[in-house]
Amino acid sequence: MSFLIHKNKEMNIDTEFNVGDSVCYLNGDNIIHTTISKIIIEISYADDSFLMVYKLSDGLSVPRNNYPQWGKRLFRDKESLIKYLSES
Repeated sequence: MSFLIHKNKEMNIDTEFNVGDSVCYLNGDNIIHTTISKIIIEISYADDSFLMVYKLSDGLSVPRNNYPQWGKRLFRDKESLIKYLSES
């Protein structure tokens, strides 16, 4: 959870993951394990929207707001990823 000040109001943004969290994602047939190294949040003052990007320790950047267009979803662990795939 991140707390930001925007237009003199405190905003709570659910980041889902925090810096240092272990995550995994599917890359082809491989499950990739990595950690969140940075979270970048950009706020548009014009329309009060925001964009959040997870920077991963393996160098990948994951925009949170446009899944599934990006095509890589993050999971907390391998079991969550496998459960998601079995339900799809």
